[in-house]
Amino acid sequence: MNDVGKPTAPHAGQGAPGTARIEMFFDGVVAIIITIMVLELHLPAEVFSTGRVEDIVGEFGPHLAVYALSFIVIAIMLINHHMLMRAATHATTTLYWWNANLLFWMSLIPLSTAVLGDAPEEPLAVAFYGAVLTANSIGFTFLHRCAACLADRDEKLDRIHTLIIRKDGFFTCIYALSIPLAFVSVYASMAIFLIIPTAYFFPEFVPWPRSWR
Repeated sequence: MNDVGKPTAPHAGQGAPGTARIEMFFDGVVAIIITIMVLELHLPAEVFSTGRVEDIVGEFGPHLAVYALSFIVIAIMLINHHMLMRAATHATTTLYWWNANLLFWMSLIPLSTAVLGDAPEEPLAVAFYGAVLTANSIGFTFLHRCAACLADRDEKLDRIHTLIIRKDGFFTCIYALSIPLAFVSVYASMAIFLIIPTAYFFPEFVPWPRSWR
């Protein structure tokens, strides 16, 4: 109810069957994924016994840096998932399955984060992290395609969905490039891991309607 006692119309997606449940399930799994990542952060107690800051940074720094990067990636997907659920007018079995597909790949982020934190200069560890991010990007792109098909038909919104899907596809290819590139230069792959999430902080990159934010 609003201030004058009249019922407010539900936003597209909020009152539709199943959409809210998808969002709640997604949020719950994301919370578990982040919790697992935090629990993977280990700092041996003997490091503190030296009293040297460089020892602590050298031991814990890579793990914390990779954790922060993965946290940002997950946060970006969480925010954009929220936008997709506001776009879809209703849920279908296909939407549920594409959502489950994305969650499967997201559930591998803690593993790839731990691997990269343990061996940030190993090409195989960097390539594995890049492969997981690539799979997540592909999964999100397909979920977006599905949600866009369930959205209200509007020429302006259709253009927005098409633009974002194309940009996601482009960055998916860049993520994929980080896999073989890791065996040439791990620093080049690391640069890709940093640049792509940064791009999502620019509103013009993901031009969601203001009413959905």
